[in-house]
Amino acid sequence: MVSTPSAPIGRADLLSHARERLAAGGSVVLCGPAGIGKSTILDALAAAETEALVLRAAAAEAEADLPYLALVDLFDGAPDASDLLPAHLRAALDGALLRSALPATPHDQLAVRLAVLELFRALAADRPILLILDDVQWIDEPSAGVLRFVSRRLGEVPVKVLAAERVPDGGAPTRLDLCPPPSVTLPVPPLPQSDIADLLRARFGAEAGRAHVQRIFEASAGNPLYAVELGRAIGSSSFPVTDPLPVPDRLRELLAARLATLPADDWPALLVVASAARPSLALLGACGIAELHVEAGIAAGVLHVEPDGAIRFSHPLLREMVYADATAAARRETHERLADTVTDPVDRARHLAAARPEPDEDLAECLADAASAARLRGAPAMAADLAALAADRTPRATPGVAAVRRLSAAQYAYSAGSPADARRHAAAALRDAADRRTRVGARLLLVEMSGEDHSNSGPLLDAAFVEAVDTPDLLAHVRLYKAVKAYWDGDGEAALAELKRAEEAAELCGDMERLVEVLSWRGNILLGTEGDEYLERAGKLARGLSLTPATVAARQVAAMSRLFKGETAEAVRRIEALRIAVERAGTVRDLAAVLVSVAGIYWRAGRCADALVAGRDCVRLYVDVETTPGPGYLVAALVEYAGGSATAAAGYSDRGLAACLAAGDEDWIKLAYAISGLVHMLRGDPVAAAEAMREAYALDQRLGRLDPGVLPWHADFVEALVGAGARAEAAAVLDEVEQRARHLDRQVVFLGLARARAVLTAATGEAREGAEALHRAIEEWPDHPYPLELARAYYTLGGLERRAHRRGAARAALSEAVRRYGAADAHPWREVAAADLARLDGGRGAGLSETERRIVELVRAGATNREIARALFLSIKAVEANLTRLYRRLNVRNRSQLARFLDPE
Repeated sequence: MVSTPSAPIGRADLLSHARERLAAGGSVVLCGPAGIGKSTILDALAAAETEALVLRAAAAEAEADLPYLALVDLFDGAPDASDLLPAHLRAALDGALLRSALPATPHDQLAVRLAVLELFRALAADRPILLILDDVQWIDEPSAGVLRFVSRRLGEVPVKVLAAERVPDGGAPTRLDLCPPPSVTLPVPPLPQSDIADLLRARFGAEAGRAHVQRIFEASAGNPLYAVELGRAIGSSSFPVTDPLPVPDRLRELLAARLATLPADDWPALLVVASAARPSLALLGACGIAELHVEAGIAAGVLHVEPDGAIRFSHPLLREMVYADATAAARRETHERLADTVTDPVDRARHLAAARPEPDEDLAECLADAASAARLRGAPAMAADLAALAADRTPRATPGVAAVRRLSAAQYAYSAGSPADARRHAAAALRDAADRRTRVGARLLLVEMSGEDHSNSGPLLDAAFVEAVDTPDLLAHVRLYKAVKAYWDGDGEAALAELKRAEEAAELCGDMERLVEVLSWRGNILLGTEGDEYLERAGKLARGLSLTPATVAARQVAAMSRLFKGETAEAVRRIEALRIAVERAGTVRDLAAVLVSVAGIYWRAGRCADALVAGRDCVRLYVDVETTPGPGYLVAALVEYAGGSATAAAGYSDRGLAACLAAGDEDWIKLAYAISGLVHMLRGDPVAAAEAMREAYALDQRLGRLDPGVLPWHADFVEALVGAGARAEAAAVLDEVEQRARHLDRQVVFLGLARARAVLTAATGEAREGAEALHRAIEEWPDHPYPLELARAYYTLGGLERRAHRRGAARAALSEAVRRYGAADAHPWREVAAADLARLDGGRGAGLSETERRIVELVRAGATNREIARALFLSIKAVEANLTRLYRRLNVRNRSQLARFLDPE
């Protein structure tokens, strides 16, 4: 997920855990290796603290022998309360803080400890104290002794410690005794690749390309400091991915000591390990490397041997250092030796390319064959690199042959999710192509890569059509793209006409893949039962063909077609099988598209937690690989709306709408406005929801593509219009959508539309009639294929029953809504329903978190915000924010109304 700049990327859970422990009255120790981000987390936690007195000390190795330095740092800038101390304690403390002579005797040292203890007690009488101790492993021993003494004697004094200690991977902290009990240790783990990508993008912008992110992640092992330093050293996306990574001096200092102990005789063995894809004892032996050189690397802490004989560096960055520091001649010699030793054709081709930089047709052909093999193995990124190397090694006298190989590199790169590389290779192929098949293929790929923005595809398609006109397979392909453009331009009739011609050409040449695409697009355009038949036929044909972007798309829309018909279990089965196949194939761009449907199907199947994971993966891939990330943002907004948080949903919705507007794709713009409206409804703003959904509905009308089953938002639109006071407009919209749903046989939306009809009825003053109608609809759909539709129906029923003054029925309906939302992991909606139930139940407090319940109890006891903050170890700002949310959720206006909230009825 794309993180906000206000918090450390990828550390939300760790920050939340630390805050919870501190709020519960405990101390926290963060531990991990250098560069893992401990200090950054300390900074974030300190910055968020507005009420406690924050005293901070940051130790350093070079200063570890300076007595009482940590105490000097802690009290630098702290309020001067030394006048509250007895004279002898004040004198001892002044000595420790370098205001007079240093404490020399044990009696003096005891006085320092008592002075600090009494000073903390005095300062804490006004507000809680948070001690932040960074790099505690280097705190000077006199200061450490004081902190140990104090931590054991604070008792109930509100002083807590937030500390960070550097430990090796998997190591345990050794200075827990500096923290008042109870304390908890929180290891700071490496960041996953998706968070490293977000971090590099936040620091370096779009220059952090996918291929570079992959290499940096592997070299850094998820260490954020290492990743940032490597990203800075690389500098830009033009850095050749195959070149050695430049390891900056700052990182060398952390690891170079291990390498410095090894003599020159051992370095050839290290270079073989660094150059091989899968180094092992057997491989080194075949290369003539004696085992004693490996043993030397193990003894120095540089190499590690697995039980199966595989060899790896103890840290991936060591591999980059060894490879980068070797001379070019040494690297070429090592790769030549490995090429003579390995048996895998892909590995052998890679080593030959690294050993022989000059053009050579035999080598180029070997690389092209290896690229095809890599693609079949599900490694399109490697295939793209090998195909590009094949083009580079092709003799300059045959640019047309190089262009064919460059087009292959473009296609592989696009599948691997590297659009910038794909676009560059395709443009080069088009420039140098000697045959029309390559030129047509390059133009169509450039059209494909335009994403949602089709404004510049017309000239490319016209040129491709001229060259393809008498070649049926090329013509079928070009006509298909012309049909798609006509569809996006809003001309459905022209699109269907082009599809018919494309189908004829595909059948003439027996191009089954193109036929699948034609059938799938025809189903998308026709909609309803007729469209579903085409989609099912295309999906069935696609399952019998190899996995390509065309067959993936056909299988994907066929699964969605089953979803729209209410066959949720079958839709889940199909989309999960497709996802597994695409993941095995390694085609990142296809996976991004498939995850759109995975998230949508899980959402409607009532699996909101699974939808949330898929949606977050989806947005990361869209941001990484697509020209326009709008669809990814919208999927993320939907899954956050269903199972995440309303705030995150709103943020993604806004970004998705902006991206889709910039791209100009009206189908996605329509969905963006609709999703924006859904999020506004979740947040209780029907006026804003109606405004956004009016834009979506206007596009529905103008484009003539109104299908209520694609995204079930129309019932919410009607509710929003009712909430905004536009009942006549709501009635007109509802009539039209119901008619369209019946025409397309979209039975899955009938319960939602019945809900909207009940709300409209209640708005005319007939709440009981609306409630009874909705109750009948629920009875008609007791096993609705979309569990959240039933949960929403019960939630709405609860509101209608409350308006009808039937509290028992309202309570039963809302309780059922809470249960169903909980079962589906629909957390935002469960919170909304639980809050309504709490308001209905008055003092029963349903839906309150433990912190919220304690705040209400303290309000009832007459506590001020400052007193609540001290009691719960929160900031005043946090208390105020909690109270604001409670006022809104519980529909109360002041503290006295809130104080009555937990009173019994």
